[in-house]
Amino acid sequence: MRYHPMRTLVLAFLVTLTALCPALAKTPPERFAAIAVVEATGEVLHARHADAARHPASLTKVMTLYMVFDAIKAGDLGWDDSLRVSAKAARARPSKLGLKANSTISVEDAVRAMVTKSANDVAVVLAERLGGGETRFASMMTKKAHALGMKDSRFVNASGLPDKRQVMTARDMAVLAYRIHHDFPTDYRYFSLSKLVWNQRSLPNHNALLGRVKGVDGLKTGFTNQSGYNIAVTAQRKGERLIVVVFGGASGAERDAYATKLLERAFGVLAQRRANKDAAKTPPLKDLDDREPVLVAGLPGLAHQGDGERRGVQIVIDDTIETRPLPLIKAASAPQRSLPMEPTTTGKWGIQVGAFSSPKQASTRLHHISDIAQNELAGYAGQIAEGERNGAPLYRVRFLGLSPTGARTLCAKLNTLGQSCFAVPPG
Repeated sequence: MRYHPMRTLVLAFLVTLTALCPALAKTPPERFAAIAVVEATGEVLHARHADAARHPASLTKVMTLYMVFDAIKAGDLGWDDSLRVSAKAARARPSKLGLKANSTISVEDAVRAMVTKSANDVAVVLAERLGGGETRFASMMTKKAHALGMKDSRFVNASGLPDKRQVMTARDMAVLAYRIHHDFPTDYRYFSLSKLVWNQRSLPNHNALLGRVKGVDGLKTGFTNQSGYNIAVTAQRKGERLIVVVFGGASGAERDAYATKLLERAFGVLAQRRANKDAAKTPPLKDLDDREPVLVAGLPGLAHQGDGERRGVQIVIDDTIETRPLPLIKAASAPQRSLPMEPTTTGKWGIQVGAFSSPKQASTRLHHISDIAQNELAGYAGQIAEGERNGAPLYRVRFLGLSPTGARTLCAKLNTLGQSCFAVPPG
């Protein structure tokens, strides 16, 4: 895709930085990035540093939740399934629910906790369930992200806790916001939850724009000292949806103010287009920066270059707006067919790709993975093995007829496709 810059304005002048914006010194300029996108078309109305690597912090959890929703759609998870909490998950750093080792949490409560409380212990629980471990799950996240078109993203954990290797771009985050809403429109409602009630405590959603800014209906915030204050937010007015992403704010209030400004100006552009009935007469947000400068650390309209502790430095403002559209990719729906139950085969190694509380979920999972991994699974016998766990029925989806090495190799191949899997010995 080509860039279509609206214009480049270069201004050189001497100023006293601390007098212009005392907060500027608080936020390193390399942390800031922003983008505003029309969801229906992928048109970028405004972008600044949108393709520069940034640390996502807890925006990572949107990718984790994409993996969860995808597993539920594929039949690999059920909303009422119980997830066991490992000792590692219980030791996760805040923000967290404070889950105890060997306790359980349902998939639905886990999703609610991720969206509202941004619970890191829950992120590890989900990673271990879907990937067999957080490192493997992070690799699965990265591969899935690249398949979605997020080519500049890399994940090494499921929570967004600090790691210099974990990076995204504002443009990639906008792609993810589009895909998670487009691919899972029913599940997306969880991002609009105002609070989580857990152990008789009411835990508010960290996204302060919900209920405060007209039309806002999701996504998420994030913060680490490394990343600054981040937010990805979606909003709808008069049938038109926008995605706004801001990375690297100096404070939560400044981040929220800038995201709100982007939303208001972008919706203003769309309203003007409707009034004119001619989109070509209304360009993208070319005047956002120079007509109404936002005095927020590290944001457009301010000097991004120079040392905020020095006085009288020369500042160059590059007002290029990168407006290449987002790639909008249609997701394939998983086939829904019935499958007869088969008896368990003994005496050979196999792989397990899911365990479910209902045969329907197991059947959906078996058909889904058989379709997306036809080459890898060719020649192996797929089956649903009925058993029980804690007195309740359990339906395990397995493929049999492998050697120990073959089982581990096949699981590795499925992991590269973003699928959970582990080897199963005979018996």
